Amino acid sequence: MSAVKSVRTYVNRFLGLGWARVFLVLGIIFVILTLVSPLWAITDSGGPGEYDTTTYGWTSVTVTTYHGGVWESTATLSYNARGFDAHAIANALGTSYVLSIVLLIVFFAAVALYSIESVHRLPGLGLLILGLIVVVFAFVALLYPVLTVPSAAAADVGNGAITGYWGSAGSLSWGAALGWWFLLIGVILGIVGGVWPFLKSMRQPMVRAPPPREWQVER
Repeated sequence: MSAVKSVRTYVNRFLGLGWARVFLVLGIIFVILTLVSPLWAITDSGGPGEYDTTTYGWTSVTVTTYHGGVWESTATLSYNARGFDAHAIANALGTSYVLSIVLLIVFFAAVALYSIESVHRLPGLGLLILGLIVVVFAFVALLYPVLTVPSAAAADVGNGAITGYWGSAGSLSWGAALGWWFLLIGVILGIVGGVWPFLKSMRQPMVRAPPPREWQVER
């Protein structure tokens, strides 16, 4: 029972941060998960149960081979290794991870700013600008790999059919790996946290000045 109370206490303390910081902290957690997960994967099928799946992470690529539908081997190759030849993909994804780090810094900065009481008393325009900064960095980090990886993969793989972040052509199929989905969740949470103070300020009723007393009315 004491353990349950302890968990409840920590949860209440966490929620006591306020919804803006709660969403931003959750966004930070998912962006950190992004940094340790692959962003993109491509699968080459050679027949029923025969396929190789290549997943691209921050500094290395992992190739998993299945034979007869059963796992056969997994090999990891650094982007700097002599045999690695997908340099355009590596550059695009490397930049994507750097942008994720920048987004992480923006989220931390937003948490720090929203911990200052005077920030919450800013006019609506000020809160809107802070929220838009978070939104812009979030969308840049999320969409950069979607816009740059397809052309890089088409050049490295030598297949012009790769025109989107998701798709398939012949024996090839490709799409977002786990890290990108973590990033998507982190972006959604971070955006909600970033704009929450502005939305909250919009919900607050306008405070009207009291009507002038009789002796204050000019005659």
